[in-house]
Amino acid sequence: MSISDMVQGENGLLVELRCNSFFNEQLFSDIKNYFNEHIPEWQTSGFIPVEDAVAIFNLIDELSGGNRFLSEEVALRVEDASLEIQDMISMLEGV
Repeated sequence: MSISDMVQGENGLLVELRCNSFFNEQLFSDIKNYFNEHIPEWQTSGFIPVEDAVAIFNLIDELSGGNRFLSEEVALRVEDASLEIQDMISMLEGV
């Protein structure tokens, strides 16, 4: 499954959040694993492929934006997830 599908696909993390107010931990774990697998490649090449970059930007944007309809528990998890993704991406700085 591509990162775009995991993030924005029909059953993607953001769709689950928007439509069902549900944070899919397994899907988020898969997204983090994808990042961890590809970060060394991105560091070496000096760029992130456009499809991956768009998915990352959309993920951070949506997670950072929050949603007033989420429960407090889900909203806190979303905020933590946003910070986790940002920390992972910050590993690319200075490369």
